[in-house]
Amino acid sequence: MSYKELRTPRVYVPNKSFHDFEAATRFGEFVYLTQGRLPPKFNMNDVARRCQEVLQDAKEFDYLLISGPHSVCSVATAILAYRFGRINYLVWDPAIGDYVSRPILLTRMLEREEVVDDGRTV
Repeated sequence: MSYKELRTPRVYVPNKSFHDFEAATRFGEFVYLTQGRLPPKFNMNDVARRCQEVLQDAKEFDYLLISGPHSVCSVATAILAYRFGRINYLVWDPAIGDYVSRPILLTRMLEREEVVDDGRTV
């Protein structure tokens, strides 16, 4: 990674609304995928285009904060998984009252062997 590519991680937040995400600021700079209330009959293609536009500068070490709306989270997850083979989720842990990092490495999941009921490895 070149010096120019070094930057503070970004925290992609599905929607800028009334919710307080202050506890997640320690993970990086906030970037909002959408803002305000989505129309009741919104077009998923428009949501996907908006997410793709905002996520075009995302890096594999950035985060996706899990929060509503679920449709925006789903589209952002698909985009990040396709581009990087991983998603670095930030999820709220009520037991500690803070956000925690929960990465998913999709390439590693695909390499994992699974044992089926009869003991065979597949």
